[in-house]
This record gives sequence, structure tokens and C-alpha cells, in this order.
Amino acid sequence: MDGQYRENVNVSRFVEQTRRQFLGVAGAGLLAAGGAGGVAATGDSDEDEDGDGADVENILESLSLEQKVGQMLQVNVGSLDPAEVGDYLTKYHAGSLLSGGANPPTNDPAELRKRLDELQRFAAENTDHGIPFAYGLDAVHGNVTVDGATAYPHNLGLGATRDPELTRKAAKATGESVRAVGAHWNFAPDADLQRDPRWGRFYEGFSEDPYLASEMVSAATEGMQMRDDGRVTVGATVKHFVGYSEPENGNDRSPAHIPMRSLRQKFFPPFRTGVRSRTESIMVNSGSVNGVPAHASKFLLTEVLREWWGFEGVVISDWDDFDRMITLHEYVPTFRDAVREGINAGVDVYMEPEEPERFVTTLVDLVESGEVETSRIDEAVERVLRFKKHLGLLDDSGPDLSVEEHVGAGRDTARKAATESMTLLKNAEGTLPISDADTVLVTGPNADNVRNQMGGWTLGWQGLPEDADAAPAAVTIVEGMKEAASDGTEIVSVPTGHTFNPYAPDEFPFDNESEVVDAAENADVAVVVVGEGPYSEGFGDTDTLELPGEQPRIVDAVAETGTPTVGVVVAGRPRGHPETMAKFDAALMAYQPGTEGGTAVGRTLFGETDPGGRLPFTWPHTTGDLINVYNHLPPANRGDEESQFPFGHGLSYTSFEYENLQISPGKSAGDGSLGTIEVSVKVTNTGDRAGTDVVEAYNTQSFGSVIHPDERLMGYERVSLKSGESKTVTIDAPLETLLVLPGDVPGDADELTIEDGQYAVTVGEMTETFTVGSGGYTDWEVGVIEEMQE
Repeated sequence: MDGQYRENVNVSRFVEQTRRQFLGVAGAGLLAAGGAGGVAATGDSDEDEDGDGADVENILESLSLEQKVGQMLQVNVGSLDPAEVGDYLTKYHAGSLLSGGANPPTNDPAELRKRLDELQRFAAENTDHGIPFAYGLDAVHGNVTVDGATAYPHNLGLGATRDPELTRKAAKATGESVRAVGAHWNFAPDADLQRDPRWGRFYEGFSEDPYLASEMVSAATEGMQMRDDGRVTVGATVKHFVGYSEPENGNDRSPAHIPMRSLRQKFFPPFRTGVRSRTESIMVNSGSVNGVPAHASKFLLTEVLREWWGFEGVVISDWDDFDRMITLHEYVPTFRDAVREGINAGVDVYMEPEEPERFVTTLVDLVESGEVETSRIDEAVERVLRFKKHLGLLDDSGPDLSVEEHVGAGRDTARKAATESMTLLKNAEGTLPISDADTVLVTGPNADNVRNQMGGWTLGWQGLPEDADAAPAAVTIVEGMKEAASDGTEIVSVPTGHTFNPYAPDEFPFDNESEVVDAAENADVAVVVVGEGPYSEGFGDTDTLELPGEQPRIVDAVAETGTPTVGVVVAGRPRGHPETMAKFDAALMAYQPGTEGGTAVGRTLFGETDPGGRLPFTWPHTTGDLINVYNHLPPANRGDEESQFPFGHGLSYTSFEYENLQISPGKSAGDGSLGTIEVSVKVTNTGDRAGTDVVEAYNTQSFGSVIHPDERLMGYERVSLKSGESKTVTIDAPLETLLVLPGDVPGDADELTIEDGQYAVTVGEMTETFTVGSGGYTDWEVGVIEEMQE
């Protein structure tokens, strides 16, 4: 079988057609595993599945070289007027358009749909090939590119929910909203591992953990593209392949130096999962990896994506990144060189913000001179045409989704997502939930601030503009607290200042100290809502994790009154040094919670809901601790003493006890899976109120030819229990989480491996062990992952 997943095919050599046993569990019998053959190539064969693959081939054969190259061009447009942008379609044959920065030419959803429909008619009537263009948007946390849309929590908040199915629902609603306004291509989800919170795009990814990120990427990809008839609502874009999120100095688009072992064990899995989930496109990392711009890496874009993983979708550049090979990376001297390197490496579509003629004429000339093969052009254009076919553009079979029904939909999902993300960091002496309070002060710059609650990529690249004439649907935290408070509780709002500077650091002044202090002294509880304003990419880079501006002084002033002080952090990364966080009696991480953030915060503070979020990252003390992630190799910094709040941290208003941890056989290897083990534990709510727990299973001991992390997340399960209620929770833990790349320092082994030896699984304070490949349980070689071909 050509095009199989080279890295994750099988755990053992398939020497017989019968199932064998290869795992022994200490004191618990045997685990069974099959010798699976592998996964079919991710891209589909239209001839096999649709019976009309010739449609794409016939169109391809009918195109001139210039028209083919045009299909590889994506042009940024600030207008949809044919008089202004028609040449892109008729003269340069652009296959796709985009309006970057979450800001289309109009934010009126009905008007956007109308203009796109008109432009499509213009293209059909004025191009001899009549191929519709695909139009792309940056709808990265809901379709917050148009007025009245529902904003979901940014991905970091979704990672805190540990709820892939909820992520799938949010993505499905986003895809339907995007298609309803006439767009076809969404530049999401982000599969980058969030390991350095200095980086300005930290909030765009789901987690620092590869397994959790993979689960969320899969759910988001499938949900966004989901259509009942097997076609695609909107094309997902798994990005940014690969290594973008660990720049060596923490700054956006800076060089990354990542050992091959780390790339393959940690950074590759979320992207590989996106490919398995049939993403229509993958966007390339704007930075460089180990001295080579990702856009020029044939290893990454062809060998890994195409040959190892069988990806048949579209590889698209990020914004103007051929040009960055010259201006940023200083890799090549001319644009011609950059186009040649990028196209030959494997880029299928170039995102060109301003100069379409430059790209088209350059690539045509490169083909005519023999520096780029015609076959390479045909390969790329065929992928673009298949993408359009999947969308229903080639036969007008796309979904008919109405603006009225879909743009403002998903509020219940947004509310559930924001609520499940709420992560209680500390709660001294039961400060929360708030009860028996006559007066509650709510202050701070983010208490009543829609812009900051939404974060970046919201009706604007850096966030909601000051002069915006459109807005997302929103319930602010002040509004949510007023709604959640009992009739006898007064909510007193005394906000502090914030000045939004989209291309410079925001200002957080404290000009009303006496007013805030007076209100705090007269309140039973003070809630200080702190954090960040919106930002994106390099403008969000930071060299400190302290709360910006005068916010530490705000916290000091309120805490010094002696009134119980609750901190709510609205931010896209951990913000707050230990000195500041210590002033809070209780602290709640709200992330950037979107439309229903106020409802979620209010209900959590007043105890209507139990905080069930768990940190998807490690919260360091300061930037001096970076990079500090929970799954470092020993003896790197780790554990409670090495961070303010560890990965997976999150408190509840009740208490839970675990007992009877058991490990038993799970799913056999097959269909590309390496199999699983079942981890079960009895969970009891021992408190006096209902609550939600997230049960997490970690591999906490491994030995082999290379060093293994002290902890690796193997699986998790959310469980809600009434007071006194018990439930046995079963986690289907993938053995794939145990993969390592053996070999010496270069990390140049051919295949990932589950090595022979003993492994420990820990849930809470309990640990059980199992053994791979020992005790004579198998007569074949365990742990070698081969590519099997017929």
C-alpha cells in the first residue's frame, strides 16, 4: 500500500495472520494487541470514492500554463468589486482569494455573501475556464469576521476543557457560519505546541502536550469540514507546519532549533493527526527550522507530508512567505530563487498579499526554463481542483446555508465551552464560590471589556478595532456577574483603564485608585479582573509574564484593604508573577473566553457551576524558568516546586477520591492505530456539592535506549458527580503516546518505536505497571514500527 503512515504503522512485525499477545500487566494478566498493517493514504481517490475523478483530470488538461499557475495563486483582497479585483481572476487566473486578518471588505454577513456571489458570477462569465475561486477567512475562534457572530474561547481555553467533542461542535458551527457568508477556506486549526508563553501566538494552540493537542486538532478539523453527504462544508487548514511555536528567543518568526527526536516525538503528532483527520490543507511555518526556512524544506513538505504520511491535500504558504526567504531569513537573494525553492519543496498555493503578477510571471518563467517541472505544476493544480471539488464548487453542489440561521448560532456551545474552560488556580479558605455577600466589587481593566475578552483575530487582525462598526455577540464579565448574583447581592462596577494600541504595548493605567480602594473597603468581596488586551503574531511577543501596566498595583491596592480578593485572569497565556498571584485569596483563569465569557465567569464565581478546567500548559514563575514544560526529559525543571501551577492543575469546589486503579486490554492495533490500554479508576465525589473532575492518566516511568519524559499524558476523561456519587471512569489510553525515536544524538533512526520494558501508569496518587515485550509473551520482535507494503 503506497503512501502509508511511515511513522505509526504497527507495534510489532506482522509475521502471522493471527492475533498475538505482547503486553504483560504486573499482577493483572495479559493485554492483547494485534499486528495491524497500516493506514490508507489520507487524501481520497476521487475515482474510487466519487466515480468521476476524470472531471478534475479533464479540467487540468484544458488549462494553459498561465491558467494552471493562476490556480496556485491566492490573492489578498480588500474589495470584492469586480471593477477593482476582477483582473485577479481574468488576467492572473487566481484560483483563490482571501481577506486576511479576520477582516473582510464588509463585516455585514449578508452583504458579504451578496458580494461574493456577485464576484463568483463575474468569474464564471468572464473567464474561459469558468472555475470558481475559493475564498478564505481567518475564523480562528468562531466566524468572528462578521457582525454579530459567536466567538468561542481561543484554542488554549478549549484545551483546558479536555473535551474534544465540544471542540468538534464549536468547529462545526464555525465552518457552517463561514460557508454561510460565502467563504470556503478557513485558516484554522492551529496544531502548534504551546511551549513558550513569550510567543505572541501562544493562545492560538491547544496545549503544550502533543496528545492533548492532537485530540483537539482532530476534533476541530473533522468538525469544521463536517458535512452529512461526505463532502466538505469548509476546508480546514492545519497550521503552521512545523516547529513555529518554539522560536529560540520567544519572538514570532524567529529561528527554531529543534532536535529531530523532539520534532518527531512531540511536534509532528498533532499535524499527523490533522492529516489522518483528512484536513483539506496544511499551512507552512513562517519561520525556519534548523537553519532552513520551512517553505524551502523538501524534507518537511514532501518527504514527511507526502511520502511518510500520505497527505494529498493542498500545502499553502503563509502570508507572503516566499518574500520572507529574502527579507527575513536572508536565505536566497531574489524572489525568483524563493519561488523556485518553495514550489520545488512542495508548496502548492502561494498566499500573495499585493503583487500577483510577480508570482505568476516568475513561476511561468521558471517552468519554461526547466527549473520547475511541468509535472510539479500539474500535481499542485490537481490538488487545488480536488479541493474545489470536495467543496462542491466544480458542480455547484455546495451546501445552502443561510446567514440568518448560522452566523449567530452556537451560543449554547460557546457558553458550555467557556464554562468548561474555567480553571480554578487557588481558593484559600473557601473564598469561592461567593455566598452571603451583600456587596461585591468588580474592578480591573477586563471586567467590562468586550475587546479584551475576545482577544486577537476578532473583526481585525490584532483584535476588535477602536473604530469598528461591527462587534461579536458578547456578555461581559460585569454583565455575567449581575446575572448570576442572587437578588440580595449588589454588584458594584468600578473599572480601571485600558488603552488599546494594536501595534504597540497596550496601556493599563490606574488613575482611579481612591475610588477603587473606597469601593473595596465597602465590599464583602472584591473581584479584580486582570490580564491582557488583544494581540496577534509579533505584536504579541513579550519578555515578561507579569501583568502588564499598572495592574500589579491595582491588585496590591485592593488586597491591602483586607477585603477577600478574587483574581480573574483574562489572557492568552499565563500572566501574573508569584508576588501578584499571592495577593489573591482565590484566582480563576478564564483564558480569552469569547462571547459567553461573562456568563461562564459569573456562574463560576457564584457557584452555579463547578470549575472543571485544567491547565493545558505549565504556568512558570517568571520568564527565567522558560522553557518550562511538564514533559521535559529528566532532570529538567518539573513538578509543583518548579512552577506556579503545573500542567493539568485545576481545583474544584468539591473533593474527589480515586480508588481501584486497574489496567486491562484495550483496542487491538489496526487501521493505523497502535492499540490502547484501558485504564479504569473508581471516582467518588466526597464533598457536599456536585462537581466536575478531569481524570488524567500519565505514563510516569519508562526505561529504554534513550531518555523518556518523567510524565506523558496518555488519556483523560471528564466526569460530573453529585455529592456522594461514585463512578468507574475508563480511559482508552493510546499506546502511541509511548513512542520514542531510538538511536544516538543525531536522532536519525528510521522509525519511531515502543521500546521493550516496564511502563508505569499513574492516576492521582495510584500507580500500576505493565511490560512491553518481556516474559516470553511473544515470539516476534516487539517495538519496531515498519512500513508494510503490498
